[in-house]
Amino acid sequence: LCMRALGLTLRYLVGPIAVRTMVAVLLDADERCTRAVHRLELGRLDYAVLPGALLFGWLGIGPSLLGTFAVGGRSALLTALLALAVGQVTNRALKVFVQRERPQPPAQGSVQRCCSVNIPGPEDPDGASFPSGDTMAAAAVGAALALSGAGPWWWALGAYAGFARVYFWCHFVTDVVCGYGVGAGAALAVASLSAGGAKLEWWHPLLATPPFVLMMKALKRLQKRTHERSR
Repeated sequence: LCMRALGLTLRYLVGPIAVRTMVAVLLDADERCTRAVHRLELGRLDYAVLPGALLFGWLGIGPSLLGTFAVGGRSALLTALLALAVGQVTNRALKVFVQRERPQPPAQGSVQRCCSVNIPGPEDPDGASFPSGDTMAAAAVGAALALSGAGPWWWALGAYAGFARVYFWCHFVTDVVCGYGVGAGAALAVASLSAGGAKLEWWHPLLATPPFVLMMKALKRLQKRTHERSR
């Protein structure tokens, strides 16, 4: 009985320590990988990376959705719209819960970029770093295109956007990895419930709009209160 009690005690003590150690190792590797990408210099290829950092935020998603319709048709567009709604709510909730700060860019002048990207501040509803909303949106759009039959290479769209967001100093690597998982997972869920988007109708995204808006407003207020308490 004493040995059994000792074993249970050790398991209870070692378990949390092992988890904390694994998290510390993961975060250290994350920071190392992030710094490596931050220090990259691609010269004029920056302009080829730039669309990935811009086309899947709030200002760029409109043209991206038009492109989705042009390439994948109706089913791809409807799948993308619903996946974006699910993914954005999930993403915003994780940002509010985790409250991870954005990475520090390299010292001014130490790394050159031909162009720049606006990095949301802590007061922005999407200001928290984890997970990456732009990567989530790109992964949702890319997965919707791939699942609608536009081609398996569209799965790489989220990876392209994720690299761009890290390259332009907006995120850590784990931010974009999680963002990709949220976006692709949302698209897979929508596609699995709608025969790859074939059963979706135009009124489905319209039906999803009111709860989406309400949840986003609620999360925005929660983020604001959380930010004010942390000052």
